Amino acid sequence: MNYIQKGSGDYLVLVHGALTDSSMWLPHIQYLASDFDVIAVSLRHFEQPDEGGFGLNTHAADLAKLLSDLPENKPINIVGWSYGADVVLNMLVSEPLPLSSVFLYEPGYPGCLAEKDMEIWQQDANMMFGSVFAHYSAGNLELAVESLIDGSGNHPGYFAAQEPAVKALQLAKAYTLAHQLNQQEQPAIEPSAVTEISTPMVVGYGAETRDIFRLVAKSTAQLAKIADIEVISGENHMLPQEKPELFSALVKRIFKRDEQSV
Repeated sequence: MNYIQKGSGDYLVLVHGALTDSSMWLPHIQYLASDFDVIAVSLRHFEQPDEGGFGLNTHAADLAKLLSDLPENKPINIVGWSYGADVVLNMLVSEPLPLSSVFLYEPGYPGCLAEKDMEIWQQDANMMFGSVFAHYSAGNLELAVESLIDGSGNHPGYFAAQEPAVKALQLAKAYTLAHQLNQQEQPAIEPSAVTEISTPMVVGYGAETRDIFRLVAKSTAQLAKIADIEVISGENHMLPQEKPELFSALVKRIFKRDEQSV
């Protein structure tokens, strides 16, 4: 697993979401490296076309190996966003490690949802991904990327309004949609497994996000043994990529608060 490392202090491992890689965290590292030994990872296939599996099991196993191989014996904190949050959560239930603390921002995999919430999740997922699958099936990857980002930002035109460098990175990762939209792996995330997680956790979501992320975030926080919920006013799913300074400040506050409570 390739990664970017900078800074000093306790480990802070950053796990990206879809249509990006470790480079999305470069702006955050400017704010975080003075407090943490930051490791921003690139999940398999996301930095460049790769071999091997693709899915929450493969990526969780890769991440667990990297964490196990870290050379210094010091606390490990992890931040996961979107698909990356799902990877971290799947690792917590399938390959538990002695971690210090975890911050999941808007996971989306619905394995821990109750039946009534699952119906709402499915309706919203159909609304969000219908056009993504349609464009992908027609061979128009650029429009598929645009639809996915518009849906994630919960606003038509969200993709077009982003910074040019962010749009360029997302379009450069269009090839990953072939993997992302055709996953076969069956992750271990389910209610009974999440209730067994003993690692202290904060689960966050934006007040303006859509149901598929809000429902999963709330359910995860309710099920886990030691978990707090953070609702970020005025923000949506794209907060980490849209506002690096604000998200980094949130990360600092969460992990420094955990430090003070020990």
